[in-house]
Amino acid sequence: MSLRGVIAFGLLLAALVFSQRFLTRPQEASSMQVPTPRPVKGYYLRDVVLEQSDSDGKPLYLIRASKIEQLPKRDGIQLSMVRISYPGDEPDQGWDLSADKGEISADGNNIILRENVRAIERGENAMRLIRTDELIFDPATSIARTDAEVIVELDGHQLSATGMVADLKTNKLELQSTINARFEP
Repeated sequence: MSLRGVIAFGLLLAALVFSQRFLTRPQEASSMQVPTPRPVKGYYLRDVVLEQSDSDGKPLYLIRASKIEQLPKRDGIQLSMVRISYPGDEPDQGWDLSADKGEISADGNNIILRENVRAIERGENAMRLIRTDELIFDPATSIARTDAEVIVELDGHQLSATGMVADLKTNKLELQSTINARFEP
């Protein structure tokens, strides 16, 4: 082999060894992966209207809120300035529930209303207003309940109690304990 062939062979061998070492050693730039930011679960909406319907398309209830927020590290959905319309069997009947704050439970089965909670019966013969600090509404059963103090106004008369269960579908109200009544002429 000529000197030129030996030099060419040596260069080729050196290139092969260099490329082999370069390809097999861990590459610093690619081995140091920059962590990709994880998507943050959560969202918020303003001036929201949510309507839940049954399988036939009949409205079950309507939620209005000035803000709905799902926070990443909390279960449930937070609501601000909540209004819930629960329709009755006849037009212009039913209940209107309202509160300063609320929450839809993580499983979606309950709507918890807090702070300045009011439930007003709608309809021609409606005469009930319920006030409390907390109310748990189960849309599937149409039951609203609380263990807190409740004030019920009936056609100008006032009842107070601790705890209540109300069936909004049948308009039946059951006060739980420590019931006081005041009837003014």
